[in-house]
Amino acid sequence: DGAAAISECLKKNNTLQELKISENDITSSGLIKIGEALQINTSLQTLDVSHNRISDDGVIAFSESLKNNSTLRNLSLSWNSVHHLVVDVTNQSLNMSTKQFGDIGIIVISSLLHCNTNVYKLDISC
Repeated sequence: DGAAAISECLKKNNTLQELKISENDITSSGLIKIGEALQINTSLQTLDVSHNRISDDGVIAFSESLKNNSTLRNLSLSWNSVHHLVVDVTNQSLNMSTKQFGDIGIIVISSLLHCNTNVYKLDISC
């Protein structure tokens, strides 16, 4: 599948800094494979996986992978099937637009940001 091929490329490529793969029918398993590659990759700074078929379980596993990555700074997950803010917010820019978190979700987001000194841009607009 396409995400597996991208994952293999990311494991070997240390020059690519920005990857936009929105609207490519990527599923949670594809995002997990990309996350595994980002444990090795030391150059990618921006990843746009908006408008795909990614759900909470994929984002949770992807977040675990990011714990071993210090270069990814900008992540866009907008227009996916992510219903909760499950990303470990270590990125500088996180786009979760089109999600209606409600009052409880906003309280969770604000508590995450209270302890976080990395995020400089957060998009949760609807």
